Amino acid sequence: MYTEKLTPAAVNAEKNIDTLNSKNITDYTLYEDGIENIASKMKDDIVNAESDFDPSLPTFYVSERGDDSRDGKSPETAWKTLDKINSADATPEHCNILFERGGIWRGFIAPPHDYITYSAYGAGKKPCIYGSLRNYADPSLWEKTEYNNVWRTAACGKNCGLVAINHSDEYGRYDEIMGIRAVVGVNGFTGAGDLCRNYQFWSNINEPELYLYCTFGNPGEVFDSIEIGERCNIFRNGNHIKVDNICVKFTGAHGVGIGGCTDYTVQNCIFAYIGGSILIGHGGGNVTGYGNAVQVYGGCDGYYVNGNWIYQIYDTAITHQYSGTRSDIPNHMKDVEYIGNLCEYCHWSIEYYNPASITAPDTPRSVKNVNVSHNVLRYGCYGWGSVGREERGALFNSFEMTPNTENFRAHSNILDRSRGNLVRLCKGGDEKLVSSGNTFIQKEGRSFGFCYGKTYAFSAENAASYAEKLFHDKTARIIISEA
Repeated sequence: MYTEKLTPAAVNAEKNIDTLNSKNITDYTLYEDGIENIASKMKDDIVNAESDFDPSLPTFYVSERGDDSRDGKSPETAWKTLDKINSADATPEHCNILFERGGIWRGFIAPPHDYITYSAYGAGKKPCIYGSLRNYADPSLWEKTEYNNVWRTAACGKNCGLVAINHSDEYGRYDEIMGIRAVVGVNGFTGAGDLCRNYQFWSNINEPELYLYCTFGNPGEVFDSIEIGERCNIFRNGNHIKVDNICVKFTGAHGVGIGGCTDYTVQNCIFAYIGGSILIGHGGGNVTGYGNAVQVYGGCDGYYVNGNWIYQIYDTAITHQYSGTRSDIPNHMKDVEYIGNLCEYCHWSIEYYNPASITAPDTPRSVKNVNVSHNVLRYGCYGWGSVGREERGALFNSFEMTPNTENFRAHSNILDRSRGNLVRLCKGGDEKLVSSGNTFIQKEGRSFGFCYGKTYAFSAENAASYAEKLFHDKTARIIISEA
């Protein structure tokens, strides 16, 4: 592990969680007060984090007031668009690209070279990258359909995963209005004519159109803002990449979605309201939604996600994953680090999988040196993305790891309530998990976890033994919540 990569926010999270735990509090109310104080400090540290980049490297600036015809080498001659910084001709390897604080850009970032740091400059709130390509609160973008109270826009893309209505720019607003997604083939839904309540929407996966039920009139006229999350990974593939001090929102796919990496760092960032697009062809159909805040799918050699605030994610806050159970493609995951992250209202908070191949058992798969520590994982399956599937999620979730797993550690994490499971574990690499000092908080009778094919209920009598037997944590802290 490369602990020198830790941000001040992550370092403070380590210190504060260790201090709280040293008090040996077992009372729910007192410990919950301690978590609230830690979470508040984590938010403050992340929101106010200083930008982290090497000033000796060539540095380029991007501003909403910029101009792509300039040289981009100073705030006064800043560029304007994502298209410019995605161009291989614009920047070299080993450089910084800084966004002006307070600005909003729409689209995606595809690093044109390795060794790039993306960060912020100036004063104010973190720069925002939205997957929503425009504010759709424009009456001209919507037309009335033949169906009562159903409005259509064709200004969006295909397979949009979310509709966010009248969202503020306030950090930590967990109660913003989110559209209610309808999916053809689920609960008898067949198409736009079946929409029947305010904020319910259907996005066509084959055509660029979206239908929204609204009894108030033309949505573009009655709402101040409408953000539509396209199926788009906002930060994309690259090696030796650092994403620092960025706010990422409103995409139907992933905030950071990379297909394998070497030395990829995500820190000091805020991710919110992400996911919901359909994973085409998954399980032989088109009914499964997806969308994670930070994901690597495939191999990795150095993947560091530290000191971030992540909330209201359709699927997972942070994950390294690869399925390939019927593939003969080798896959190796090495040096993975998740430290000091605050994850709230996500369906899964920490997730991982890299199973052995069923059809080609000699295919090399490995997981080595994973450190998941001092994260605060809260309110699993209480978010907008979990509606209708609450019992299936988990705060710490596995979909199976290869038996060739070495030095996978989980320690000093706080797992604070889930409507589903606190943990989910599978045969294989999970049986080699090394853990200590984790805190498990859950209401009496709810699920401790779905582990090795069986569900275990959380209780004062049994939770400590489950933590030791299933999660391999002999020093776990067990707290029965009152709510």
